[in-house]
Amino acid sequence: MKRIFLTAAALVSLLQVYSQKSDSSFKSRKLKLDEINLVSSYYRQDGNNAAVTGGIGSQKLTDIANVIDVTLIRYDRKDRKHTIGIEMGIDHYTSASSDKVDLKANSSASSADTRLYPSVTWSRENEKKGTSVGAGLSYSGEYDYQSFG
Repeated sequence: MKRIFLTAAALVSLLQVYSQKSDSSFKSRKLKLDEINLVSSYYRQDGNNAAVTGGIGSQKLTDIANVIDVTLIRYDRKDRKHTIGIEMGIDHYTSASSDKVDLKANSSASSADTRLYPSVTWSRENEKKGTSVGAGLSYSGEYDYQSFG
């Protein structure tokens, strides 16, 4: 009987040794919305002394741009912070003299153009060690020109 009691007491004490301690530093591991930014700009220029036409002609130029930027955050099991950034931008400009700058090197079909530029970024940050790593993809496209990054 004494052996059974000692064995049971030893098992109970082992269970207490290996039990989990309560930890209040829990961070949600679900993907959550961290930030949304909307940036807009408008630029207008006017005049009658266009440098590209020898000082004769209109300098009228208008540029409108909008960008939306969304940031998502998630923590993994090793308590590393994963950040996903999604950005979409569009801008449109009109210019009375941009199609006359260098006719041989001219890349615009007219005096107006629209550009789209989406991008996606990812980063993983270990806040305890102070290290981070990341990657990104980007694109920019106009009527006659495209670039990838």
